[in-house]
This record gives sequence, C-alpha cells and structure tokens, in this order.
Amino acid sequence: MKIGLIPLDERPVNTRYPAMIAQIAGVDLCLPPTHLLSQFRQPADIDGLIGWLFEQAGGLDALIVSIEMLGYGSLIASRISQELPGEILARLEALSKLKQNHPRMELIGFNLITRVSNADSAIEEPDYWASEGRRFYQFSQLLDRLELGEPVSQELAELSGVLPANHIQDFLQRRLRNHTVNLAVIHLLAQGVLNGLVLSSDDTSPFGLPSSEKRHLGLWLRRLGLENRLLMYPGADEVGSALLARVFNQQAGFAPAFRVSYAVPGGEAIVAPYEDSPVSVTIERQIRAVGGSIVAQKADFWLAVNPPAPRRSEWSPEYAEQERNERLPYLKKMAAEIQQRLEAGEAVIVADVAYPNGADPVLIELLLERVDITRLAAYGAWNTAGNTIGTALSQGCASRLARTPEQQSAQQRFLLHRFVEDWGYQQVVRRAAWRWLWNEYGRDELDAEILPEVIAFITAGLERRIEQLPGFRDVFRLASGSVRLPWNRLFEVDFELETANH
Repeated sequence: MKIGLIPLDERPVNTRYPAMIAQIAGVDLCLPPTHLLSQFRQPADIDGLIGWLFEQAGGLDALIVSIEMLGYGSLIASRISQELPGEILARLEALSKLKQNHPRMELIGFNLITRVSNADSAIEEPDYWASEGRRFYQFSQLLDRLELGEPVSQELAELSGVLPANHIQDFLQRRLRNHTVNLAVIHLLAQGVLNGLVLSSDDTSPFGLPSSEKRHLGLWLRRLGLENRLLMYPGADEVGSALLARVFNQQAGFAPAFRVSYAVPGGEAIVAPYEDSPVSVTIERQIRAVGGSIVAQKADFWLAVNPPAPRRSEWSPEYAEQERNERLPYLKKMAAEIQQRLEAGEAVIVADVAYPNGADPVLIELLLERVDITRLAAYGAWNTAGNTIGTALSQGCASRLARTPEQQSAQQRFLLHRFVEDWGYQQVVRRAAWRWLWNEYGRDELDAEILPEVIAFITAGLERRIEQLPGFRDVFRLASGSVRLPWNRLFEVDFELETANH
C-alpha cells in the first residue's frame, strides 16, 4: 500500500514520526522531497509541491494533505503571511483536479483553527507578538466572552485602546482569511472532493477566537450533515500520523477497539493545558480519528492514561513533592496493572498527559522499575495531550500490523524513540541544557558559534538516557552525528537510532 502525505511543516514530528509509524505498519509512505518543504519561517515551494503531487498521484492508494502546507506554505506561514484568501483558495483547486483525475484515490485533508499564543514570543508569530502576545491572547478571550454574553465590554474597550490599531486589524483580518479557508475546505468535503477532513485546534483554550470560530464551523458541519466525515478536536502535530493510521486501518479492515483506564479517579474530567475540553473528550475524538471506538470489554488495546494534573501546567520542582505524594498510590496501581496485562498478552498503550511538554517523572520511575517497557504497543508523553494521545494511538495501531522482523524492529525503534525524546529529552536533557546555557553564557538562545557545543551536550545526555532504559540499551544506540535542533532552538530535537551492532 502506498500513501502520500503533504505534512504540516518540515519538523520531525510531522515527517519522521509518520515515516517511522509507516515502517511499523509495512506501508510505503511517500513524502515530498525536503527541498520543496518549508524551512522554519520560509514557506514551501507550493508550485513545486503541486507539481510533485500530480506526478505521484497515479501511484497512490491514498493521499493525506495538510491545507496549511498546500495553501499557505507551512503552519507558520498561515500565522504570519499577508496573502489574500483568493490566493490561498486558488492553490486548493489542485485538490479538485487531483480528485477528478484519480476518483478512486482516498483524499483526506487536515487544517487548523489558528491558535492565539499566550506568550510574548514572535518565533512562530507576527513580529509584534514579541511584545504584545499576551495582550492579544487576552483580547481574543474577551472577544469570545463578549460574544457569549458576558459583561466584559468595558474591559475589552480598555484593552483595545492599548493595542495598536494596525496590529488589531492585521490580527483580525488574518483570522478572517484563515476562517474563510476553513469554510472552503468544508465545502470541498461536502462536494466529495475530500473523502474526509480534520479541523483541529492548535494550543486552544475554553474561551477565545479559536473557540468562537470552532462553534461557527460546527454549525456548517451540522447543517451539511457531515458529522461522520469531519472531525474537530484539539491537536496539530500528531494529525498526519493519526490520519495515516486511519487509512492503513481501513485498508486492513481493522476497526480498533480501545478500553480506556485513567490512573487517577476524576482525572478524565480535567481539561489539559492548551485544550478546550476534558481529556476524555480529546481521547474519544483521537480514537475516532484513527478509525477506532471505545469499548468496555473485548478491546484490541488497553489504553492506560496518566491524566492531567489538576494544576494544569508544566512539571515544576516547586510542586513535585506534593504532586508525587498525591498521585503515587494511583500510579503504582496503574504500573502494576500494565505489567499484569502485558504478561497476559494484552496490547497496552501508555498515554502520559499529566504535564505538557514532557513525561511525568514519577510514572517513568515506576515504568522502569516495574514494567517490561519493550512489550508496550506504544508510549507517548510529548507536548500537548492531543499530540501525545494521537501519536501513541497511531503507533499502537501500526504495531498490530507488524509481522515481519523488519516491522517488529521498526516498532522497537520508535518505542525507544518516544522514551528517549518524551522523557529523556523533554523532561531531563532539555531542562539541563537550558540551565547549562544560562550558567555558561547567560542566555537560552542559540547561535552558530555555540551550537556545536550545545549539540555535544545534548548528545551526551541522550546517550545516558538510553543507558537507563532496560531492554533497549543493548539493542539500539544513538546514530553518530544525528542529533540536531531543527529550528535552532531547544524546544524540539531530532535524532536517529541505529542497531547496536550496526
């Protein structure tokens, strides 16, 4: 089976992860050449991508397309570019032509409801976000609350008087453009050009313009009767992997059934950071995205969820002891049940969403002490809850198709990759690298002069983490020279694993 993927952007989470999951499932995944993709704030060669699509389409069984990449040139381009709606929509006409030329090809699109970042940082946003990001986040919240009838007009007027008028216009006009594009792709779905569509919410919250736009898009979803073909849920960087799993599950005639267990009672009702609904809703919708369902008995997978901590923030040493004491008895019970189910031959997926941007140290400690982690169907603990859950479900589904030695090796490699990155890097090495940078250079930003030294520090840290992972350390190792920082920042890392006897 051959599946094409136009990714959200060039980062490993959108390219390497789907490729590794495809290897597990025995699927031939066709990604565009790197030179056609975006490079950080530089948009993709969209004309080149469209040409590549028409060259490849005849040999594809299915095609998964990021509307951000095809329409704007990347995720960041959708947040910062000045192009008019008509320019974006003209590029999407390629999808209609592709479907006309290849009517039997499954064509699935995915797009985002543009986020409003709650940070004074312009790395992935317009330049004025560096000083006004938090205020625009508040502005977005107030606009939505006013729409919902809350008495916030005075507060909104005061904030509007502080923000530059031209920046407000830029912000609102770009959101209007992107909302128009989302309406247009719903139209493509209704016309039958797209066989399926995901509109996910990137770094969202219960209030704000993204939530407002989501409600309005939902009206058209219901009016057109598209509930079974369009999914809306929190997520972004995992969507390509989830839709890949959906396609290969359908082709294999596999409708995965999941039994979900939450480690901490009541944890299913907590709204995870950067999301707008309880984590139980995120899980239900991510399961739907891969073509699965939740059951009470006779499941294909037991999904063990370490739910969000009530504090709803990143792990912090300030609260570590208190949260450990509160959650430890429940996590011990879950670790014991995971091992029992593995010994009984069940397929177990672990989704650790206690904290955003890295694993729960307490759960990791218990897993390494009490669980044969090499037997897990999947593990995830990175970035947002949606990112973690969608990626873990996708790997779990792929693991059911891993029959050859090559596929089984790919399964072990990606499982180790998740532990090394989600725990080793995001929870341990990245924090140490930030401290080291401040101690050595008094800053946390990178430049070409210190980058080799930073890479060496990270490489040594990741190698030490692999040594701490029983069952993996004698099988795989970090490929020499493979560690890199894709956007020259510490937030994300990329690396390769090779067999130890390579």
